[in-house]
Amino acid sequence: MNERPGLSFDDFQRWRRPIEVGFWVALVILNAGFNALVALTDHPDVDTWKPWVWEFSSALLILALIPFVIALERRWPFRVDTWRHSLPRHLLATVPFSLIHVTGMVALRRLCYVLVGSHDQFGAHYGYEYLKDIRTYFVIIALLCLSRLWLIRWQGEARLLAAPDEGQPAEPVERPERFLVRKLGREFLLNASEVE
Repeated sequence: MNERPGLSFDDFQRWRRPIEVGFWVALVILNAGFNALVALTDHPDVDTWKPWVWEFSSALLILALIPFVIALERRWPFRVDTWRHSLPRHLLATVPFSLIHVTGMVALRRLCYVLVGSHDQFGAHYGYEYLKDIRTYFVIIALLCLSRLWLIRWQGEARLLAAPDEGQPAEPVERPERFLVRKLGREFLLNASEVE
């Protein structure tokens, strides 16, 4: 049998949790870093460390809330056939998501300011932050849906039969009579005429 180089679905399953955690951590850290650089450009008169505190306090809370969003998306999957049922629940979930994010973010910022000896006070701008948080919440949902689609496609999709290891193929490989379909760990042969 021909072995394809690279990461197989089974290999990915063994490393799935660290890969997913690494993805979220890298995404949130990169986003916070770029946002801090933009804030430094937008506010050249503030101390250099402040935008980093602003952005990374938010990032830490978002990272802490991602498992909450994942659990809710599993409970109310956001798919083509379920979105009408799931959307109101997810919209409602954005409220505690934003409240926890903003409250925790402000608390972390105050703690950092106290540790540095600064006396700036933060107000919790819940309305402004909610508009950003609802977008963040649904970006997380969208990434979860895209990853689920990608995994379903990777786990089982139709593809052309490969040439045999030995001898001539029983039918033309360019235009076969049948397709090999792998779905949910099982293999099926489908007639090409049924697929068209």
